[in-house]
Amino acid sequence: MEEILVRKMAFAFPDDLELIFIRGEPGLSYTFVGTWMLLPYLEPYLIRAMREALPRIESPGLREDVQRFCAQEGQHYREHARANDAIRTRRPGFARLAEIERKIAAEYAAFTRERSLRFHLAYAEGFEALTAAQSRTQFDEGVFERMTGPLRDPMEWHIMEELEHRTVAFDVYQAIFGGYWYRLVVGLWAQWHFLSRSFRLTRCMAQADPEAFREAARSGGNSRRWIVRYLLRAIPRTLNIYMPWYDPRRTPMPPACLDARERYTRSAVQVMRGAAGA
Repeated sequence: MEEILVRKMAFAFPDDLELIFIRGEPGLSYTFVGTWMLLPYLEPYLIRAMREALPRIESPGLREDVQRFCAQEGQHYREHARANDAIRTRRPGFARLAEIERKIAAEYAAFTRERSLRFHLAYAEGFEALTAAQSRTQFDEGVFERMTGPLRDPMEWHIMEELEHRTVAFDVYQAIFGGYWYRLVVGLWAQWHFLSRSFRLTRCMAQADPEAFREAARSGGNSRRWIVRYLLRAIPRTLNIYMPWYDPRRTPMPPACLDARERYTRSAVQVMRGAAGA
């Protein structure tokens, strides 16, 4: 497996941050932005779950992986929180985002208080499995080549690290609990929960920016053929994560991901090979 590195980055999120960063495609752009806006609330929940699991993990190697996982996720949610601050100011109607975010944060806090460790770990694995399948396809289909502006690099960096730590949640669940059916059911629910909350954020932004969609309609969007090609790859990869034999070690890092891995390791403000700074 690839070594899990903790990269401290220094991304810029200017006041005039461009949110339609896939040219002529406001729907795709806001779908990505809505998904990423949820992460400052989801990822601390994952960190809390993994830290709760640590005392029950016997393998020193897996314990180290968990600490690096937490350190990476800590870097992710801090950068996304900074991005969220810039995003909320971009349109007058975006003021409603803060209320949606507060409700999402409260849900994840309630999960930590009220749900079992097994639920937390199955939720984490469901999210991480879906992310790994989609991340692999995004690199294979050149998603990041379609993006421009300040949001592109943080997204590519984050997606690359999701693939880098793709085995950790699975390994922790298997080491402590195991059990296919519970993992499947909670994982499916976790994916629905994550995607439905992301859609709330996306819909809020889309409703607040109708002119972007009118402009796209006038100019003609060019994503339909690409979306079909993307889905032809993404759907079978996603279905695979629900199979009893699923193992994230069989999910390779595509060449474009490995290139991004080298690039962001070189450009990081600091690279930690241990778990310091989690």
